[in-house]
Amino acid sequence: MFDFNGLNFDLDGDGIPDSHAEFYDSDGDGFDDSAVADINGDGIPDAVLTDYNHDGIYDPAMIDTNGDGTFDAVCYDTDGDGIVDTLVSDTNKDGIFDSVHSEYDTDRDGIVDTIVDAIDYDQDGIIDSQTVYHDYNRDGIFDEVVKSYDSDGDGMFDTSITYQDFNGDGREDAIIKEQFIDQDGDGQVDTYIINTDLDGDNVFEAVEVYSIDAETGIIELVQFDGEDAGNGVYIDDLEQFDPEKADMSKVCGDPASAMEEWEFQGETGRCAIYSQKFVIEELTGQEIDIEELADLAEENGWFSEESGTPLLNMNKILDYYGIQNEMSFHNDIDDIRECLESGGKVIVSIDADEIWFGESDDLFTPGDGPNHAVEVIGIDYSNPDEPMVILNDSGNPNGCG
Repeated sequence: MFDFNGLNFDLDGDGIPDSHAEFYDSDGDGFDDSAVADINGDGIPDAVLTDYNHDGIYDPAMIDTNGDGTFDAVCYDTDGDGIVDTLVSDTNKDGIFDSVHSEYDTDRDGIVDTIVDAIDYDQDGIIDSQTVYHDYNRDGIFDEVVKSYDSDGDGMFDTSITYQDFNGDGREDAIIKEQFIDQDGDGQVDTYIINTDLDGDNVFEAVEVYSIDAETGIIELVQFDGEDAGNGVYIDDLEQFDPEKADMSKVCGDPASAMEEWEFQGETGRCAIYSQKFVIEELTGQEIDIEELADLAEENGWFSEESGTPLLNMNKILDYYGIQNEMSFHNDIDDIRECLESGGKVIVSIDADEIWFGESDDLFTPGDGPNHAVEVIGIDYSNPDEPMVILNDSGNPNGCG
């Protein structure tokens, strides 16, 4: 959880403002109505608070989260209880706010029971995905996680997946996936799909499809129950792709040449840097020193050894080397195939825990979303019903193909 206490000016809790918070009477009415604070004591202001309406409560605060002298976040008390609960931040430091993190104590018992994380991936002012964590029994363990996505950027979530952990072991016991779809493209939702997995094995026992009449609102079942396999696999169960044994006429992309550029990142957080390195070397034939790339990225604020590469900085090195690229979201397997077939390269952001250890192993821990970058180097359609995606994964010692 985010430590909102670090944003308060009485950091030692003695009821006296700390010495590194300077208060001002900005309108000359004899009352302190704004404050500048140096929270970490490095001589650089980290926060600016203002009481705009003079009610004695400071309003949204500008925050410098990384101490670089630039304010990159704003904190709010959205429910007016005098406690900061929401942080809106600029994750890639480009001047555009793209992330919202909120923590709420809904029943005012002193325990945070609801956390909301929302991301505007393409920075168009519309939230693209949102994850809500609920701790209904206030035991410190989240009982339900709801992930919602706006796949078409219309400001409405069209996919929602609810995960429930009944026994508090951190693994899902039931999953419900709901989708609202505009099948004919007229701007009206006409189809509702609900997938139900009541035993948490990631296999939906029931998939029901309903039609929605936009004029009357009548919902009718149009498809009988079915099944949809969704089991995760373990990395040890996966074999490396062998171009010599594969039917290359059924493989899109050029995995053989891409595998020649693979390297293992070791115990570093440089996955996005390695993925960009692979692509640059494949396209240019130029060998690049990984340390030079890491230094370049760190000097420009695109990467740090402690926290890795923010999602929206995953193409900065490509830009630097003049590699034409496009960052996009909500893509599916067909989008990846089309890019590979046209000679393009693909880097994707994924949850590494799912491909390394199994399906959604840390779902009920906030922050379990995309945490790793890999290069998709091909898709093998030898079995058209279950195409195999081929990766260059720098994060695993066996990640070459």
